Amino acid sequence: MITREFLTSLEKDSRLNIENLVILTCAIFIASIGLNMNSTATIIGAMLISPLMSPLLAIGTGIATYQTDLMKTGAFSLLAEVAISLAASTTYFFLSPLTFPSQEILARTSPTIWDVLIAFFGGIAGIIGATKRGANNIVPGVAIATALMPPLCAAGYGLGTSHLHFFFGAFYLFTINAIFIMLTAFAGVKVMRWLSQSNTDLPHLWRLPVYQVVLFVAAMLVLIVPSVFSTQQLVQRSMAENNVHQLVATEFPNDTIIKEEVNNSSKVINLTISGSRETTQRVKRLKKRLADYHLTGYSLNVIQVARLDAATEAQLNARVTNIVNRQRQAADDKEKRRLAKQEKRNKKIAALSEDISTVTAVSNDHQQETVIVELKKQLSQRQQVQLTTQIKKHYPAIDRIEYVVKAD
Repeated sequence: MITREFLTSLEKDSRLNIENLVILTCAIFIASIGLNMNSTATIIGAMLISPLMSPLLAIGTGIATYQTDLMKTGAFSLLAEVAISLAASTTYFFLSPLTFPSQEILARTSPTIWDVLIAFFGGIAGIIGATKRGANNIVPGVAIATALMPPLCAAGYGLGTSHLHFFFGAFYLFTINAIFIMLTAFAGVKVMRWLSQSNTDLPHLWRLPVYQVVLFVAAMLVLIVPSVFSTQQLVQRSMAENNVHQLVATEFPNDTIIKEEVNNSSKVINLTISGSRETTQRVKRLKKRLADYHLTGYSLNVIQVARLDAATEAQLNARVTNIVNRQRQAADDKEKRRLAKQEKRNKKIAALSEDISTVTAVSNDHQQETVIVELKKQLSQRQQVQLTTQIKKHYPAIDRIEYVVKAD
């Protein structure tokens, strides 16, 4: 039931006051430390005390009830809390000596369709729980399920460590949760208001203004479509790993598997085994039979070592893990140097003409680089050709140059 008391309480809870700011600050640092230390319990604690839920419910409820003040209060608080969260978490991870991404951070950088469903059902439970009188455990449960604070702090990790792909992935997850909580709060309030009327019937439930229906559907599609592709990749990766497990269990039943690694992007399977000596001919035959395990297109590398005792095996496993981590760190450092070199080159390109505002470089899957040149004003075709020739003269490795005019 949507009562005046509920609306007043929701507006009070969604206001940005000193108490909420202190709680928000505590939640930010607790979540950031939990992510940094890979502590699930610490992250759950941050979810429970985070004040981000109330502004989202206030926005959805305000739109549904045409309470402009409630909607504005929630929107202002939400924007301020998001900005503070990003600034604080970015500062923490920038200063933290632990820069390698933990599993808790990685888990929040690739949203899937299941995250959409969690946010959807969490939003429904959240608005129902918020309208119930007296103490209940629904809203805290929703805060844990939808996980608003950890993705924000994971986005701060991406900014603080200059891993922008982590930032975009984590912020996308936060956006999914936030938007769906608002949308389901909006729909839930509408339904509850109609159900509370004495002349309610089912057809009245769907008599929404056309623009509200269009916005609702468009928002859902914009959010869902990217997560579908991420889900597809996750499913393919999971299926490939299961197929590799089946291959190992069938073909190497008496061997000790020291390391099993599947690289789905390059379609390479690396197995480090210890036990009976596998002949070269048998390994070759096994490589040709990968299709039997639904691993068509993958290549197999089998690394054999002498039979090990438990202590030696643990040492070797730790050493292999350490090597893999160093390789990943080296790849990250190489990417940082490449981006810094690219940014320096972009500035030099911008200095070639006073008509250039900014320069952005984009690489596609085929490693072809396109440079997007933003112009301060529209140039003629001849002037663009001259500028292209000048840029290619200095940087012949650039594959393509596109021009856009800076918006006023």
